[in-house]
Amino acid sequence: MYKKTVVFAAFTFILFSVIASAQSAREFLPQTELFKRALAQSDLTPGDVRIDFEDMSLWGGDKYRVSLLDVFFADPWKISPYTRSLTDGLLKSDGDISALTVSAHKRLDSGVRLGLIGDPLEAYRKRVEELRGKNLAVALAELTSHPEAEFKTVEYRNLPDPVRDAAALILFAAPDVLHYRELALVEPINRLKLNPDTVYRTVLDYVIVEWEEEEEEDEGLETMLLIESLLDNTDWTLLNTGATLIALAAQEARRMLTETDTTLFAQDFDFRVNTQLGYIVLSGASDGYYSSDDHLLIIDTAGGEAYASCAANRSFDSPVSVCIDLGGDDTYRNEDATSPAFGAGVFGYSVLIDCAGDDSYETPYIGEGCGVFGTGVLWDISGDDSYSGFRSMQGCGTFGTGILADNAGNDSYELYEYGQGYGYTMGCGYLVDSSGDDTYRGLEEPAELSNGGPFGEERFIHFAQGAAFGRRADFTDGHGWAGGVGILVDGAGDDRYECQVYGQGTGYWYGIGMCVDKGGDDYHHAGWYSLGSSPHFAIGILQDDAGDDRYVLKQMQSIGNGRDFSIGWFEDGAGDDWYQGGIMCFGTGDVNGLGFFWDRSGNDVYMAQAPCFGQSRMSSAGSLRDFMLTLGLFVDGGGTDTYLRLPGDGRPHGGYADIIPDITGLETFENVGNGECWARATQGNEVPGSHGSGVDAE
Repeated sequence: MYKKTVVFAAFTFILFSVIASAQSAREFLPQTELFKRALAQSDLTPGDVRIDFEDMSLWGGDKYRVSLLDVFFADPWKISPYTRSLTDGLLKSDGDISALTVSAHKRLDSGVRLGLIGDPLEAYRKRVEELRGKNLAVALAELTSHPEAEFKTVEYRNLPDPVRDAAALILFAAPDVLHYRELALVEPINRLKLNPDTVYRTVLDYVIVEWEEEEEEDEGLETMLLIESLLDNTDWTLLNTGATLIALAAQEARRMLTETDTTLFAQDFDFRVNTQLGYIVLSGASDGYYSSDDHLLIIDTAGGEAYASCAANRSFDSPVSVCIDLGGDDTYRNEDATSPAFGAGVFGYSVLIDCAGDDSYETPYIGEGCGVFGTGVLWDISGDDSYSGFRSMQGCGTFGTGILADNAGNDSYELYEYGQGYGYTMGCGYLVDSSGDDTYRGLEEPAELSNGGPFGEERFIHFAQGAAFGRRADFTDGHGWAGGVGILVDGAGDDRYECQVYGQGTGYWYGIGMCVDKGGDDYHHAGWYSLGSSPHFAIGILQDDAGDDRYVLKQMQSIGNGRDFSIGWFEDGAGDDWYQGGIMCFGTGDVNGLGFFWDRSGNDVYMAQAPCFGQSRMSSAGSLRDFMLTLGLFVDGGGTDTYLRLPGDGRPHGGYADIIPDITGLETFENVGNGECWARATQGNEVPGSHGSGVDAE
């Protein structure tokens, strides 16, 4: 009876919380009167502003579309409060990787909240305490079917109790974790009569050579249909339940190790066991080296280590991999381009926890918090760290969930494509950096790696820094897959963001990308479809809450631009900001897209070329699209602002490389300004559904 009462009370609390949050979200944004004034210039009200699903359905929906996309399409005014609430929650959970894992799974509509009621680890804890000194031997015997006595070696007896207990806890949980994976992945693959090793390698190769816009890779219909079958037959909630359980166990093991008398780790110890699931290494020796073997569990308590691989599912038969490193300046370097590493959950689960030190992480593909039909987590708790690689990493979810959480330090993140908070189909990627002066870069050299295609052969397409992407197939084989969810959130510090095409809050083909910065004087340097902008049935969001920020646009269609049934939402909360734009920026809608620009306060400088400042563009005429909403909306909430016209003819393939050093010779932009309210004519074809307007509050 007691348990039923508790469950009912919890359910009631959750229900009323959801209702209350939904009601508060329906309240209009701060500065509501400014939005109403701007929209009134186009004879619109806030209730008119949405993407109509029935209209959009004439062009088709897409498979695997996430619920959050539908919520924002139906009511774009929810974007600001929901984004802020979601990312505030991620920062509050920066020390709880299980909570981050559940949150990411919920973005894909497949989250299971283990621990909401009761303690999922209670049974394992009880066994650890009851068995005391022999707990690890018992866990190993159960895992391997070998006798306990085989493991009670001299090396075993030299293990500090906290290390033995932490390892035993993880290994006691492992069979249940494996059972969830068995039901979610292994049995469906067997029912499909597929070879698991072949499936693993085929999917891994697909991710490594993922689609590039300038030259579409022909992955083959067979590969596409294989992956689609896996997506349809995987039990995602069971798969994610296993991920949450191992995340809970790993973070509890870390607590057991760090909240103890660390002098116990002073002596050298080294215990190694080879199991059918990979090596188990428990070491206190300083400055060790870990080769690129399959590891089920590593606990290292001392020194600066060198890792060729760890916390990665390097084959289908290596389904769980956990590494906990307690200290030292560690080097994580994987030179094998065919194998994942360092928090890479591939058809399984991997968790890497590094507790201290200035660490370096480098892997070519699939790592540093990446999930592919699984969940990969990298949690770095302190130090000035560097993360680098080529593709699919640093908080990347491609058919899975990838999380990179860095709690402190001045950190550097570099890659070419697909990461730093990136979600592909049925994928969610989080990069959560809590504090420090950080740098996020989409690499632009060497020049021969450029992949810009229609954006200019010398350009780089990144899909990074809060980006999402899907498989567009309306003009190929018709098997389109909706994009996932990618979120980059930075809690504090003076940060620098650099990318070119598709970055800093962007989505493509039913994906949602968010780039959120909570504070500091930040510098954003970006190009096409970036800075809260998206094309093709997607949503891109940039939200910066504080600081004197600098935004430099190298090309066009950015800073609050939506194109083709997409939403671009740009929001800066405070500070004296510098905006150096181009064409189609500052709240522009393009061909049934909705583009929003909102700067709440501060003395700001704006530079642009038309269309801009709340304007739309329509290239069609005489089609159904003419009657469907296209909207560009610009709102400046206060301050003494400067509006300037950049010279040139629109610079679609050019732009300024950096901040213009001298603006004294620039002309004032006409028909906009402090205290003004305006409507701007549609560029191209004037059609009934196309509108653009703006307002500046003194």
